[in-house]
Order: sequence, then structure tokens, then C-alpha cells
Amino acid sequence: MEVTMLNLRNLFDQLMRQAEVLNEGCEYQFIQLAKNFEEFRKRWQNLENEFAKCKDHLMKAETERSALDVKLKHARNQVDIEIKRRQRAEADCEKLERQIQLIRELLMCDSSGSIQLSEEQKSALAFLNRQTSIGGNKSRLSTIDESGSNLSDISFDKTDESLDWDSTLVKAGRLKKREKRV
Repeated sequence: MEVTMLNLRNLFDQLMRQAEVLNEGCEYQFIQLAKNFEEFRKRWQNLENEFAKCKDHLMKAETERSALDVKLKHARNQVDIEIKRRQRAEADCEKLERQIQLIRELLMCDSSGSIQLSEEQKSALAFLNRQTSIGGNKSRLSTIDESGSNLSDISFDKTDESLDWDSTLVKAGRLKKREKRV
């Protein structure tokens, strides 16, 4: 029975402590706790809203970045294509310049007099007299006049077969071409 009395006494003491806590007037602390909970709940809600906005912004930015990556890839491919075209055009230009150089040497340096040109034809071929740099320091292609007005007055009454080719001039032209490549 003594044990039962001891347990009852402990239960009574515990009940009295809890009654004292309720009677002390902790309402202010509970109200403050409730206010703090409400403040943190609002902060949490604001942070969740901000997180959702940031997540949407991130998704839009990633979509835009991937679209820009695709555009960049296409632009790089286009640049590569244009570089290849430019290199081909420059190679064609150099080839044509070499051909013009050979023609100029053939027409203007003909000491045998086998090729007779009229003054009109000479004036039409005057563009051949200027010195062109074959494979020179040209970093850009110049504009090409494709109108054909320079050559419109020339009559081609002689064919390649009827021309009396001076083989030493042609060989010299080819040697010069090979020397310039090296």
C-alpha cells in the first residue's frame, strides 16, 4: 500500500505543477508563438511563390539557351560553308588570274607578230595590261564585273587550232606558275 500511496503522491505533484503552469499567465508567450508561426508560414509561402517564379524563369532560360545553341550550331555550319565557298572562289580566282596572265603574255608579248589585233580589240583587252598579283597578299576577293561589256566587241574569228602557238611562251608561263606556288 505504501507503493500505491507513493504513486498517488507523485501523480498529485505532477498535476499541481501542470496546474501552476496554466495559472501563471503564459498566454502572452503562446500568442507570441502563434504570431511567429504565422510570420514563418507567410515567409515560407512567399519563398515557395518566389521558387515557382524562379523555376519558371529557369525553364524559360533553358529553353531559350537551347534555341540559341541550335541557332549557334546553324550559324557555325553556315560560316563553315561560307569559308569553304570563299576558299573555292579564291582558288577559282587564282586559276583565272593565272589564265589571264598567260593570255596577256601570249597576246602582248608576241614578238613574232603572228597574232594581229586591231586597235579596237587592243583597247578592249587593255585590262590585261595591268599587273595582277597571282596568289598575292589579297585577303579578300574584289568585286567582279560580270556584265561582260569589256569583251562584247571582240570577234573570235581565229580558233585555237588555227593559231600559231609559240610553245616557248606557254612553257615559260607554266614554269612561272609553278615557281609562284612554291
